[in-house]
Amino acid sequence: MSSQISLVIFEGGLISGHLEEQMHRVRQGIVLDQIVKAGNAGIDHIILCTSFPELGRHAQAYGAHVELDQDLSQRPFHFGQRLFDVVHRHRLKKVLYMGGAAAPLVSSQELRYIRDILDQNEGVVTANNYYSADIVGFTPGTALNQITLPPIDNTLASALTHEGGLRWIPLQRTLGLNFDIDTPTDLLILSVHPDMGHHTKQAVKDLDLDFSRYNAIKELANNPNGEMVLFGRVGSNLFQYLDAQTRCRIRLFSEERGMKALGRDERGEVVSLMGKLVESIGFTTFFEFLSEICDGAVLDTRVLFEHFHWKLSQSDRFASDLGEVDLITHPGLEEFTKAAINAPIPVLLGGHSLVTGGLWALIDAGARGGEYRS
Repeated sequence: MSSQISLVIFEGGLISGHLEEQMHRVRQGIVLDQIVKAGNAGIDHIILCTSFPELGRHAQAYGAHVELDQDLSQRPFHFGQRLFDVVHRHRLKKVLYMGGAAAPLVSSQELRYIRDILDQNEGVVTANNYYSADIVGFTPGTALNQITLPPIDNTLASALTHEGGLRWIPLQRTLGLNFDIDTPTDLLILSVHPDMGHHTKQAVKDLDLDFSRYNAIKELANNPNGEMVLFGRVGSNLFQYLDAQTRCRIRLFSEERGMKALGRDERGEVVSLMGKLVESIGFTTFFEFLSEICDGAVLDTRVLFEHFHWKLSQSDRFASDLGEVDLITHPGLEEFTKAAINAPIPVLLGGHSLVTGGLWALIDAGARGGEYRS
């Protein structure tokens, strides 16, 4: 090994509601499983940056070095600056960064594969998604000196390529490297997948979750006479997988890929053809119309919300994903969610991860015998 490879994991944030607390418990389990798998992959230098002391204590028991981020409510968190500080202070040369909820289904073999790329190359960057990454490996660590430090992890890989001058090496497309947990919708899918890690499984086993819509979409995917609408930031890789692994017909509407990575959401530039249709005919009529053209729908609602220029709390978004209308404080979102839940067809609501690794994981779990409880 030419030099030590260091895994840096970020997991933090503020918790302000019941659904966020559920997500927090599962994310803690994912982080501990990441650490165990990384150790099995031969990565023995692991740094966890977290705002959660309890998670830090558990991580230390597995040999991780822990840095606690305190007082997040008093100062804004800047991803790039925090990563730069860690890499600079520890003088890291070969770095593998992972978000705390990234890759709950990743295997030790897949982490070893990334480790080998970094071990055998110099001046390179690799990631699970070039435009929206939450797993990024790069060497040297000093390449961070050459880039505009990004506020979020999505754009790190592209910045290291274009500004840092590193050679891009794409990672293979696998479920383990492309499914992450951003919303409760992803949590529902994860909870029945057979590749869940031990700590994650312990975190999800007692959650009271409604799987009825997921059962319906899983059955639809295997129905040769059925038709599914898939909307949002959908890439060609997912469509190719679904085309090969499902029996239903699919109507694909892909819009606003790179919305966050390009900063279009922050600048209020998001424009959606589907969103314009929703505005024109209203929420209830829209979902009634969907039922005329398909038997079930999977929607990346964040594109619609940005098109509507809604400023939503994380708690409201999570409540909408689960159909918990009584927990929603935004009037427009409450009306939208009611219309979706009361639609004549099953509708799954979620974010970018739902229409990338999430739907992939749902189909894979069904094919491998993962059962959705009723």
